[in-house]
Amino acid sequence: MTAALVQCTVPPKIEDWVPVLVDPDLPPMPCRAGKLNLHHGETIVVETPDGKFLGKVTVFAPPSFKKPRKTSARIVRRATPADEKRHEDTGHLEREIEKYLRRRTRELALELHPFKVRLPLSGRKAVIYFSAEKRVDYRPLQRDLGKRYRRRIEMRSLGVRDGARMCGGLGPCGRCLCCTTFMDRFHSVTVRMAKRQNLSLNPTKISGLCGRLMCCLSHEVEQYPEQPRGRR
Repeated sequence: MTAALVQCTVPPKIEDWVPVLVDPDLPPMPCRAGKLNLHHGETIVVETPDGKFLGKVTVFAPPSFKKPRKTSARIVRRATPADEKRHEDTGHLEREIEKYLRRRTRELALELHPFKVRLPLSGRKAVIYFSAEKRVDYRPLQRDLGKRYRRRIEMRSLGVRDGARMCGGLGPCGRCLCCTTFMDRFHSVTVRMAKRQNLSLNPTKISGLCGRLMCCLSHEVEQYPEQPRGRR
């Protein structure tokens, strides 16, 4: 019997920490379960610093999943039909805000790239994630959104790697991005790693969707022998 089959048939043993899939575009996040006896696939309500969100318990944690040193996310309770209905309504509103946000950004000629809008189940707040190559005055956009949707708008700036992780996508290998599947943090990637693997140094060949060097260069570099240094 394979390990995957054993994992599917044996009920999960969940004590304190449990991986929860809150955002389908991001890896599972560790949450404190407390005394709740949870199982794979259960829908629960997670409390985070940004508010309460709906999530699903998963026993299929990434290989790098470990007990976190610090976390402020915890599982409040199992989700009710009212929570699921609220989650569906906020999902429709998120897509509406995203559509208006992109249009309004072009109208104001702001040099920023919006990634995602997240609305908690409770409270009148909206968190907008974006990236910008230089400092941008987004206050007119923030006021416009707050006035239109009657919510407190929080703007969160992300780096290009974090933005690619949040949006997701497929890499040159045809698989989902490493940062959206099993990576819990970004590692340092250098051109020297590509040289050690005898790869083309063409930036279009060794760069990911974020425009930076592909993360997989650091994952596979140890499989290749170190190149001897030539004489100067």
